[in-house]
Amino acid sequence: MCDLSICQEALNRDPVLYLDLTEAVRRGEGRLLAATPRGALAAFHNYEKDGQDLGFTMFADDLETAQALLALIPPKPSFITVHEALYRDELEKRFGFTRLNPCWQLGWLRTTPPPLPDAAADIRQLDQSHLPDVLANYTLTDEEYLSWLIARGELYGAFDGGTLMAFIGRHAEGSVGLLEVLPPYRRRGLATLLQSYMIGLELSHGRVPYGQVFDGNDASLALQQSLGMTRSMGRLYWAVRDD
Repeated sequence: MCDLSICQEALNRDPVLYLDLTEAVRRGEGRLLAATPRGALAAFHNYEKDGQDLGFTMFADDLETAQALLALIPPKPSFITVHEALYRDELEKRFGFTRLNPCWQLGWLRTTPPPLPDAAADIRQLDQSHLPDVLANYTLTDEEYLSWLIARGELYGAFDGGTLMAFIGRHAEGSVGLLEVLPPYRRRGLATLLQSYMIGLELSHGRVPYGQVFDGNDASLALQQSLGMTRSMGRLYWAVRDD
């Protein structure tokens, strides 16, 4: 049976870097398609459509391994998170991916969550009535995806009464993200509050909390590390198509 134990030595070099792969498989949110001592490939369940996998995560230590793993992916995936840039040309040639967006991966490696800061806010799940505010303040994805997350109960907000001040969520592949504080409510500790809350929520479900920060987003990186999140030694890359 295919499992990640065969490449554990490789994964142990930078455990935080590979959390999107190892946690997806461990949680059952991803299906392992192949694993060798020098690479592995998994498909994310929540990105399957009409019986076809569209979202993937992989690592490969050399071009030959990368080519063998990429051959298992259908012709038009939505994205692949990769952990090396060495097969950039293969990604473009096979799938038309011309962008590799570099990110740092961060993981919470402790067994207890950070304390919730004393911020004047209530934390509640969002519903569809909050979708316009989310769309107006988070521009990295589309309405269909955000509405889907809300319907699944994956978006949470910091409220002052009925006023949404900030929000955070859990992406379809299992990472914590979508953190945004609405402009009038910044510098109130709401980002720290929501990130701490999500770490505790993930731990309560037996998950290792992890998330990604785009390279260059120094403010977000500083927030994560100030809470005690561990940063990966290397970068991972979101390979996405331009269309």
